[in-house]
Amino acid sequence: MPNNSSKEKIMKINFIYPAVAFFLLQYTFAISLKAQGISLDQAVQTALKNNLGIKSAEYQIEYYKELKKAGTDIGKLSAAWMHGQYNTFYQDNNVTVTQTIPFPTTLSNQVQLGKEQVVGAQQNLAVQKNNLAYEVKLGYYQLLYQTAVKKLLLSQDSLYSDFAKASSLRFKTGESNLLEKTTAETQLMDLRNLIQQNDADILIQATRLQALLKNESLVFASDLFVKRFLPQELDTARLNNNPSLKLLQQDIVISNRFKRTERSRIMPDLMIGGFAQSLTGWTTNDQKIDVYYPRSKVFTGWEIGLGIPLWIKPSIARAKAASYQEEVARKNAQHYEVMLSGNFQQALRELDKANANTSYYENSALKNADLLIAQARKAFRGGEIGYIEYLQALKNSNAIRSNYLQALLQYNQAVIKIEFLLGKI
Repeated sequence: MPNNSSKEKIMKINFIYPAVAFFLLQYTFAISLKAQGISLDQAVQTALKNNLGIKSAEYQIEYYKELKKAGTDIGKLSAAWMHGQYNTFYQDNNVTVTQTIPFPTTLSNQVQLGKEQVVGAQQNLAVQKNNLAYEVKLGYYQLLYQTAVKKLLLSQDSLYSDFAKASSLRFKTGESNLLEKTTAETQLMDLRNLIQQNDADILIQATRLQALLKNESLVFASDLFVKRFLPQELDTARLNNNPSLKLLQQDIVISNRFKRTERSRIMPDLMIGGFAQSLTGWTTNDQKIDVYYPRSKVFTGWEIGLGIPLWIKPSIARAKAASYQEEVARKNAQHYEVMLSGNFQQALRELDKANANTSYYENSALKNADLLIAQARKAFRGGEIGYIEYLQALKNSNAIRSNYLQALLQYNQAVIKIEFLLGKI
């Protein structure tokens, strides 16, 4: 028979059980009230719509669209007024207007550079969307995984509760000792602590997903935690659609246009202008007659010329630097393409590994886990095995189910990585 100390301990444990259960119920209820069910597609679209990083990239496109219009900038018109005795002792006026125009190839290259910068900004937006969708998918499936773990823990709670009740009854009838009863109750308490920790993990992951979506309330995953479908085409040729690779390739085009623009600046500028002035005084006209022209008489003319750079070394240096920048962009693109291909092959191998692992659990291990639980419960209730063997059977069965959920998460993560590398949002 248990002593007074044992009775007090039993009473404390029996009091803790309903308190823990009530806390878990309230905690889960609070999460469900604040959370909003959402599918993966809805989550991705919401993130793409609300994320400030995406909005920033969209504004960058508008920036380059406006900047493109500056490609036809021909500079400011120069206008000068001169007043004084520049012809005779009479006071005269002179107005001269001059416009310097960049060489036509320079203007053309500036316009083309602006167009390519717009394309680069658009490609940068595609990169940002692909990165964001990747983060949302990973977070969403992590939340699905944590939710599936909770379901598994709750099913274990039912088994351990039955075990604790059976051990308590066996202890009361004298069929077992206090060690078995205490062990069963401790296992149940440990499990409920895991449930509490899992609830916290769910809340953490839901909060992270809420931030990615810039949502006003918490979200929880409403999709089923199953294998994600693979993209239909998995050849390396599809990697050409990778947004980051296309952005780096666009950087080469932009650098090339910039180089052409700098080279064309070595060419002379065109100058065109005109003047209007007075020439007060006596002047012989075409008929050889002396005529007096007052200040109100205006004489006009035109001028055209070239703005030739006398010191072209700085312009040549800028053009040469632009050539090096083009090579930098080209090498960056080539390096990324090699790394992208390697990462893709690695992702395929990870997928094969994860697929084999999940297939093992789906084809045999999960069935054995169900059989193991059924046989162990029957044997324990019939007195054929002790509580130690029964606990070990429970742990083995639960480990199989837990490992399967982990394998399923790894499989889906591998698929998501392949989608990311292929640029599939």
